[in-house]
Amino acid sequence: MLTPVEQNYFLQEQAQHEASYLAGSTPRQQSGFGRSASDWERFRRPVVEPVHKSGSFLDVGCANGLLMESIVAWTQESGHAVEVFGLDISEELAELARRRLPQWHNRIFVGNALLWEPPARFDFVRTELVYVPPSRRREYIERLLECFVARDGKLIICSYGSSRPEGTRAEPLVDELQDWGIPVARVDDVMSREHGFVITRVVTVEARRPSSPVVQTDVGCTDIVDHPNRRALGE
Repeated sequence: MLTPVEQNYFLQEQAQHEASYLAGSTPRQQSGFGRSASDWERFRRPVVEPVHKSGSFLDVGCANGLLMESIVAWTQESGHAVEVFGLDISEELAELARRRLPQWHNRIFVGNALLWEPPARFDFVRTELVYVPPSRRREYIERLLECFVARDGKLIICSYGSSRPEGTRAEPLVDELQDWGIPVARVDDVMSREHGFVITRVVTVEARRPSSPVVQTDVGCTDIVDHPNRRALGE
Protein backbone atom coordinates (compact mmCIF):
# COMPACT_ATOMS: atom_id res chain seq x y z
CA MET A 1 0.00 0.00 0.00
CA LEU A 2 1.07 3.55 -0.68
CA THR A 3 0.50 6.59 1.51
CA PRO A 4 -0.88 9.76 -0.11
CA VAL A 5 2.60 11.26 0.02
CA GLU A 6 4.06 8.21 -1.72
CA GLN A 7 1.31 8.22 -4.34
CA ASN A 8 2.15 11.85 -5.07
CA TYR A 9 5.85 10.96 -5.35
CA PHE A 10 5.17 8.38 -8.04
CA LEU A 11 2.71 10.60 -9.90
CA GLN A 12 5.19 13.46 -9.99
CA GLU A 13 8.04 11.21 -11.13
CA GLN A 14 5.87 9.68 -13.84
CA ALA A 15 4.66 13.06 -15.09
CA GLN A 16 8.18 14.48 -15.15
CA HIS A 17 9.59 11.56 -17.13
CA GLU A 18 6.69 11.46 -19.58
CA ALA A 19 7.02 15.18 -20.30
CA SER A 20 10.79 14.95 -20.79
CA TYR A 21 11.13 11.62 -22.59
CA LEU A 22 8.14 11.91 -24.91
CA ALA A 23 9.34 15.32 -26.07
CA GLY A 24 12.58 13.75 -27.34
CA SER A 25 13.20 13.36 -31.05
CA THR A 26 15.80 10.57 -30.87
CA PRO A 27 15.75 7.17 -29.13
CA ARG A 28 18.44 8.36 -26.71
CA GLN A 29 16.46 11.46 -25.75
CA GLN A 30 13.37 9.30 -25.31
CA SER A 31 15.42 7.27 -22.86
CA GLY A 32 16.51 10.32 -20.86
CA PHE A 33 19.96 10.71 -22.43
CA GLY A 34 20.98 13.85 -24.29
CA ARG A 35 24.48 13.02 -25.49
CA SER A 36 25.96 11.13 -28.44
CA ALA A 37 25.66 7.46 -29.36
CA SER A 38 29.27 6.86 -28.30
CA ASP A 39 28.60 8.47 -24.93
CA TRP A 40 25.46 6.33 -24.55
CA GLU A 41 27.57 3.23 -24.92
CA ARG A 42 30.30 4.52 -22.63
CA PHE A 43 27.96 5.55 -19.82
CA ARG A 44 25.42 2.71 -20.10
CA ARG A 45 27.46 -0.31 -21.14
CA PRO A 46 28.67 -1.11 -17.58
CA VAL A 47 25.18 -2.49 -16.92
CA VAL A 48 26.18 -5.68 -18.78
CA GLU A 49 29.50 -6.18 -17.00
CA PRO A 50 27.86 -8.47 -14.39
CA VAL A 51 26.22 -10.61 -17.11
CA HIS A 52 28.28 -13.80 -17.05
CA LYS A 53 25.93 -16.16 -18.87
CA SER A 54 22.96 -16.40 -21.20
CA GLY A 55 19.58 -15.89 -19.54
CA SER A 56 16.69 -13.51 -18.93
CA PHE A 57 17.12 -9.81 -18.16
CA LEU A 58 14.45 -7.45 -16.79
CA ASP A 59 15.02 -3.72 -17.20
CA VAL A 60 12.99 -1.91 -14.54
CA GLY A 61 12.31 1.59 -15.79
CA CYS A 62 12.72 0.58 -19.43
CA ALA A 63 11.31 3.83 -20.93
CA ASN A 64 11.40 3.50 -24.74
CA GLY A 65 13.35 0.24 -24.67
CA LEU A 66 16.68 1.56 -25.96
CA LEU A 67 18.63 0.03 -23.09
CA MET A 68 16.90 -3.30 -23.73
CA GLU A 69 18.15 -3.19 -27.32
CA SER A 70 21.63 -2.21 -26.19
CA ILE A 71 21.80 -4.99 -23.61
CA VAL A 72 21.08 -7.59 -26.27
CA ALA A 73 23.75 -6.19 -28.60
CA TRP A 74 26.42 -5.77 -25.91
CA THR A 75 25.93 -9.20 -24.38
CA GLN A 76 26.03 -10.84 -27.81
CA GLU A 77 29.54 -9.46 -28.18
CA SER A 78 30.47 -11.46 -25.08
CA GLY A 79 28.86 -14.61 -26.47
CA HIS A 80 25.75 -14.51 -24.27
CA ALA A 81 22.17 -14.84 -25.53
CA VAL A 82 20.02 -12.62 -23.32
CA GLU A 83 16.22 -12.54 -23.47
CA VAL A 84 15.20 -9.02 -22.46
CA PHE A 85 12.02 -7.82 -20.75
CA GLY A 86 10.96 -4.35 -19.68
CA LEU A 87 8.85 -2.77 -16.96
CA ASP A 88 7.84 0.88 -16.73
CA ILE A 89 5.45 2.74 -14.47
CA SER A 90 4.24 4.81 -17.44
CA GLU A 91 1.73 3.34 -19.87
CA GLU A 92 2.73 5.96 -22.44
CA LEU A 93 6.43 5.12 -22.27
CA ALA A 94 5.72 1.38 -22.34
CA GLU A 95 3.55 1.87 -25.41
CA LEU A 96 6.34 3.85 -27.07
CA ALA A 97 8.69 0.94 -26.38
CA ARG A 98 6.18 -1.51 -27.85
CA ARG A 99 5.85 0.57 -31.01
CA ARG A 100 9.60 0.79 -31.39
CA LEU A 101 10.15 -2.89 -30.59
CA PRO A 102 7.10 -4.81 -31.84
CA GLN A 103 9.00 -8.09 -31.63
CA TRP A 104 9.06 -7.61 -27.83
CA HIS A 105 5.52 -6.26 -27.49
CA ASN A 106 4.48 -8.94 -24.99
CA ARG A 107 7.67 -8.57 -22.97
CA ILE A 108 7.09 -4.94 -21.99
CA PHE A 109 4.97 -4.51 -18.87
CA VAL A 110 3.38 -1.59 -17.05
CA GLY A 111 3.55 -1.37 -13.28
CA ASN A 112 5.14 0.05 -10.16
CA ALA A 113 7.94 -2.37 -9.22
CA LEU A 114 7.30 -1.69 -5.54
CA LEU A 115 3.89 -3.35 -5.94
CA TRP A 116 3.96 -5.23 -9.26
CA GLU A 117 3.89 -9.04 -9.25
CA PRO A 118 6.27 -10.38 -11.90
CA PRO A 119 5.07 -13.30 -14.05
CA ALA A 120 8.43 -15.04 -13.58
CA ARG A 121 11.84 -14.58 -12.00
CA PHE A 122 14.73 -13.26 -14.04
CA ASP A 123 18.43 -14.10 -14.12
CA PHE A 124 19.33 -10.41 -14.17
CA VAL A 125 17.29 -7.44 -12.97
CA ARG A 126 18.38 -3.83 -13.45
CA THR A 127 16.97 -0.94 -11.42
CA GLU A 128 17.70 2.41 -9.76
CA LEU A 129 17.00 3.49 -6.17
CA VAL A 130 15.56 6.81 -7.33
CA TYR A 131 12.51 4.94 -8.58
CA VAL A 132 11.05 4.81 -5.04
CA PRO A 133 10.79 7.26 -2.10
CA PRO A 134 13.87 7.24 0.17
CA SER A 135 11.91 5.68 3.04
CA ARG A 136 11.04 2.63 0.89
CA ARG A 137 14.45 1.98 -0.68
CA ARG A 138 15.44 -0.91 1.55
CA GLU A 139 12.04 -2.57 1.18
CA TYR A 140 12.28 -2.11 -2.58
CA ILE A 141 15.67 -3.80 -2.91
CA GLU A 142 14.65 -6.65 -0.61
CA ARG A 143 11.48 -7.15 -2.64
CA LEU A 144 13.40 -7.31 -5.90
CA LEU A 145 15.77 -9.88 -4.43
CA GLU A 146 12.93 -11.98 -3.08
CA CYS A 147 10.36 -11.65 -5.85
CA PHE A 148 12.13 -10.74 -9.09
CA VAL A 149 15.63 -12.25 -9.12
CA ALA A 150 16.07 -15.95 -9.92
CA ARG A 151 18.05 -18.25 -7.69
CA ASP A 152 21.72 -17.68 -8.58
CA GLY A 153 20.66 -14.48 -10.35
CA LYS A 154 21.92 -10.93 -9.97
CA LEU A 155 20.35 -7.60 -9.06
CA ILE A 156 22.05 -4.74 -10.90
CA ILE A 157 21.57 -1.33 -9.27
CA CYS A 158 22.55 1.75 -11.27
CA SER A 159 23.09 5.40 -10.45
CA TYR A 160 23.77 7.99 -13.12
CA GLY A 161 25.27 11.40 -12.47
CA SER A 162 26.11 14.43 -14.57
CA SER A 163 29.38 14.74 -16.47
CA ARG A 164 29.47 18.43 -15.55
CA PRO A 165 31.31 19.46 -12.37
CA GLU A 166 28.31 21.51 -11.22
CA GLY A 167 25.85 18.69 -11.94
CA THR A 168 24.34 15.99 -9.75
CA ARG A 169 26.72 13.20 -8.71
CA ALA A 170 26.04 9.49 -9.03
CA GLU A 171 25.11 7.93 -5.69
CA PRO A 172 27.76 5.73 -4.01
CA LEU A 173 25.13 3.04 -3.21
CA VAL A 174 27.60 0.64 -1.54
CA ASP A 175 27.44 1.99 2.02
CA GLU A 176 23.65 2.20 1.90
CA LEU A 177 23.33 -1.43 0.83
CA GLN A 178 25.85 -2.64 3.38
CA ASP A 179 24.01 -0.74 6.14
CA TRP A 180 20.96 -2.84 5.21
CA GLY A 181 22.99 -6.04 5.52
CA ILE A 182 23.05 -6.59 1.76
CA PRO A 183 26.51 -7.64 0.53
CA VAL A 184 27.85 -6.11 -2.67
CA ALA A 185 29.38 -8.55 -5.17
CA ARG A 186 30.99 -6.03 -7.52
CA VAL A 187 31.10 -2.36 -8.49
CA ASP A 188 31.59 -1.04 -12.03
CA ASP A 189 32.20 2.67 -12.58
CA VAL A 190 32.61 5.10 -15.43
CA MET A 191 34.79 8.00 -14.35
CA SER A 192 35.00 11.52 -15.75
CA ARG A 193 38.25 11.69 -17.71
CA GLU A 194 38.49 15.42 -17.12
CA HIS A 195 37.46 15.69 -13.48
CA GLY A 196 37.93 12.25 -11.91
CA PHE A 197 34.48 11.80 -10.38
CA VAL A 198 32.07 8.91 -10.96
CA ILE A 199 29.48 9.48 -13.70
CA THR A 200 27.99 5.98 -13.81
CA ARG A 201 27.97 3.53 -10.91
CA VAL A 202 26.70 -0.03 -11.29
CA VAL A 203 26.51 -2.17 -8.15
CA THR A 204 25.78 -5.88 -8.35
CA VAL A 205 24.06 -7.87 -5.60
CA GLU A 206 23.80 -11.63 -5.91
CA ALA A 207 20.57 -13.48 -5.15
CA ARG A 208 20.25 -14.86 -1.65
CA ARG A 209 17.12 -16.96 -1.94
CA PRO A 210 17.11 -20.40 -0.31
CA SER A 211 17.26 -23.48 -2.50
CA SER A 212 13.86 -24.71 -1.29
CA PRO A 213 10.65 -23.12 -2.65
CA VAL A 214 9.06 -20.28 -0.72
CA VAL A 215 5.27 -19.99 -0.84
CA GLN A 216 4.97 -16.57 0.78
CA THR A 217 7.71 -14.08 1.68
CA ASP A 218 7.78 -11.27 4.21
CA VAL A 219 7.85 -8.71 1.40
CA GLY A 220 4.57 -9.89 -0.06
CA CYS A 221 5.29 -12.05 -3.08
CA THR A 222 4.32 -15.55 -4.02
CA ASP A 223 6.97 -17.92 -5.34
CA ILE A 224 6.98 -18.25 -9.14
CA VAL A 225 9.03 -19.93 -11.80
CA ASP A 226 12.70 -19.01 -11.97
CA HIS A 227 13.01 -18.47 -15.70
CA PRO A 228 10.59 -16.66 -18.00
CA ASN A 229 9.07 -18.67 -20.79
CA ARG A 230 6.49 -17.90 -23.42
CA ARG A 231 3.70 -19.71 -21.62
CA ALA A 232 4.33 -17.95 -18.29
CA LEU A 233 4.43 -14.57 -20.02
CA GLY A 234 1.37 -15.15 -22.18
CA GLU A 235 3.21 -15.25 -25.48
